[in-house]
Amino acid sequence: MARITLSDGQSRFLFWLIVVIFGVAIALLSWNIYLKFQLRNVKVEIVEIKPVELKIPEEIEASISVTPPPTPLLVEFEEFDYEKLRDEMADFVSEDQVVSSFVVKKEDALRIIRRSGLPYLISPVSTDTYSVVLLGEFEDFSQVAQRSLYGVFVITTLSESISKELAYDLRVAGYPSYVYAFQKLDKKYYSVVVGAFPTLRLAEDYFEKLNWEDIMKRVKVNRPGYAGRLISP
Repeated sequence: MARITLSDGQSRFLFWLIVVIFGVAIALLSWNIYLKFQLRNVKVEIVEIKPVELKIPEEIEASISVTPPPTPLLVEFEEFDYEKLRDEMADFVSEDQVVSSFVVKKEDALRIIRRSGLPYLISPVSTDTYSVVLLGEFEDFSQVAQRSLYGVFVITTLSESISKELAYDLRVAGYPSYVYAFQKLDKKYYSVVVGAFPTLRLAEDYFEKLNWEDIMKRVKVNRPGYAGRLISP
């Protein structure tokens, strides 16, 4: 059997290799012993974690607040309504009252009444023309205001309350009636008047159009009234 002979260099290399391998083995064995010793001092607690229950409703009602679109600016346009304006007009005029009288188309009549904001009287002149008498001073760009007032006198009494009742009854019946108060000598009189116009001619024309049979029956007089002046400048 042949004998293997190592040189000095090979012998040293083999020696140190054995030393390294032995050292690594000793280190691993020591680390293993250390870990086993540490594990003896570790207290292990097992905690049971319950699964989270998610409650999901069968139906999800979404509350949606719907905001309506902004309301556009609403502009009310009032239409001319003679009956309404007649019912809302003044029911009493005194002899010292300052007036502003106009004869205009119905659209201008409504505009003047609303623009002035004053008490007023209104009477028909023709199909689409009306006399508007404002109780107060007012100027309109359409025409110069007249400062006179004429109407149709129906009855004159010494009682303010009786005259107001008669004027009210005629107003309800559709006549543009009101009470005119004036002083004569030492007495105060109250006349029931129908119609309000800036000129005597217009008052006389209106007088001819009135149903005097109906008016006389309502106020209990025996004859028609007359057209006359109430206020002059």
